[in-house]
Formats: sequence, structure tokens, C-alpha cells
Amino acid sequence: MRLSIVGLVIATSLLRADSVPTSDIRMPDIVLDAIKHCECLQEGGRCNPHVIRINADDEAQRALNAGFAVTGHIIKCGSTEQCTLQAQALIDGGITNLDLGPYQINYKYHPNPMLQEYFEDTTAREQANGILTKLVKSFGYSWETLGRYHHFSATDRTRNERYYRKMYAFIYGNNANAQGSN
Repeated sequence: MRLSIVGLVIATSLLRADSVPTSDIRMPDIVLDAIKHCECLQEGGRCNPHVIRINADDEAQRALNAGFAVTGHIIKCGSTEQCTLQAQALIDGGITNLDLGPYQINYKYHPNPMLQEYFEDTTAREQANGILTKLVKSFGYSWETLGRYHHFSATDRTRNERYYRKMYAFIYGNNANAQGSN
């Protein structure tokens, strides 16, 4: 029943999608909540929105060598302001393949000069909505399309499938399989 309702809401919102700017189209809240759940670094069962993920191994090492507090690929910041300053410093240093904030929006592919907006839940959610809407308009509404939010490549279907299965588990209540993204 829940699947039918989510599908109906998305289908209805996309019927008018071709003539409406993506910022005016709303993905269902449950879908955006699932993306946030899968993307956001979970600490103690709560989302830590103040996170920068450096996607490339060599860039993570370069940032570490430059004095950034990188653990693996992750920089945890204490606030929106700290994250904004650190993200700007990374970008100024030529490191742009960054996933930022609670929705882990990739700066390289979705640049926004207002860096603080990546770390503020409301504006990040709107940006995630726009990204997802564009994907659905391009590829149709399916679990595979939702998987592209995390990893755009159509050739890496295994990775996309792992991601959309986490979303599915979150939406339909099987949280044992819905732990954060890879």
C-alpha cells in the first residue's frame, strides 16, 4: 500500500514536470528522508550534517598532507561555518570532488558558490530535490534511478542497487539493511 502511495505521488508530481522548473517539483518527503538517511554520516543514531567527504584517494591524501583533519575520506566539522571554511579551502586548493552536508551533494557536479547551503538542512534538501527531479525526468521513476543519486554511473549497477536497496529498506521499515552509504 505504501509503495502504491509513494509511486502515485511521484507519478502525479512528474506529470507536470516537463513544463515546470525542477525547483517547483516536490519529491515525496519519504524519498528525500531516505536519501538523507543513506547519505548522512550517522553518529549515535543521528545525522551529522557537518561532514565533507573527499571522493578521490589521492585528493584525500593531499588534504591530509596539507593539514586537514581527514579520517579516511571524511572531514568532520563542528558547525556550518567551519565546514564552509574548510570546503572553500579545499576548493581553492583544487580539490573539488567533494560530497558536502547531510545529503552529500557533490560540489564538482552541482557547484553552488553559497557553500554554507550544502550544510543547512533546508537548502540542502531543496538541492537534493532538484537533483533527484532531474534524474527522474531523464531516466524515469524507478529504484535504479534513485540509486543514481548516490552514484550516477549507469555502468556500475551493483553499486546503484546496493544504494537503492538501502533506500527501500528505510522506506519500508527494514532498518537492519538501511545503514549509511558506502
